[in-house]
Amino acid sequence: EEVSFAFQPIVDPFACEIVSLEALLRGPQGEPPLDYFARLSREQLYQLDLRSKKIAFAQAKQLGIEGMTLSINLLPMTLVEVPDAVPFLLDEIAAQGLVPEQIMVEFTENEIISQPEAFEASIRQLKAAGISLALDDFGAGFAGLSLLTRIQPDKIKIDRTIIADVHKSGPKQAIIHAILKCCSSLEIGVIAEGIEQPEEWMWLEAAGVTQFQGFLFSKPVLNGVAAVAWPELI
Repeated sequence: EEVSFAFQPIVDPFACEIVSLEALLRGPQGEPPLDYFARLSREQLYQLDLRSKKIAFAQAKQLGIEGMTLSINLLPMTLVEVPDAVPFLLDEIAAQGLVPEQIMVEFTENEIISQPEAFEASIRQLKAAGISLALDDFGAGFAGLSLLTRIQPDKIKIDRTIIADVHKSGPKQAIIHAILKCCSSLEIGVIAEGIEQPEEWMWLEAAGVTQFQGFLFSKPVLNGVAAVAWPELI
C-alpha cells in the first residue's frame, strides 16, 4: 500500500516568504498518520515511518525546495528500533540531490523513549551530518522539557493547544512569554503552529514569534503546496 505526503508551508509573514515545507504523511486512502499507524504492528510502524521518507524526499524534490528546508516527522523510537536509520536517511537525501542542511527532523513528545542512550546516539549522528532538529507539539505532552534538554533542538513548535485564542488568555500568554525567554537563552528558534485566527498571529508576532504555520496562511495539500494567504500587516 502506497503512502503519500501532503505539504504545508511554514512562513515568515513579515518577510512574505515560505521558509520551510512540512511533509505530512497520508495513508493509502488519504487518512492521517495516527489512523493509518493504528492498523500496523509495532515493527511495521517503525519501518514504514522511516522508509516513507524516501517518498517525501522525492516529492519535495519535484515540488522544488531550493532555498527552503523540508521538515519531516519521525517517531523517536524509529531511530532506536530500525537498524541504520540515520544512514538510510542520508542516502535517500543524497539520492534526490538534496543536502542534509535542507532537512529538519521533527520529533513529538508523546512517545516514551525506552532506550535513551541509543536515541541520543542517533541524534548526535543527525546533527553531525548537518540535519537540524525540531521538537514538535511543544506543550501538548509531558516530556517537553525533558526532550528539550535531551536533544537540544534547533527549533521548537508551540502546540495549537497553547496557541488557540492566546490573545484572550492571560495564562497562555504567560506560558508563551516563558517559552520564548527560555528558547532565547538556549538559542532555539520558535515556530507557532496551528494558527487559525489573525488575532492569534498578531499577538504572537508582537510577542516576538517570526515563523508560523496554520490554516490562516495555508492548508496542507496532497502532493503539492497551496498558495499562501499573506495577512495584512498592521
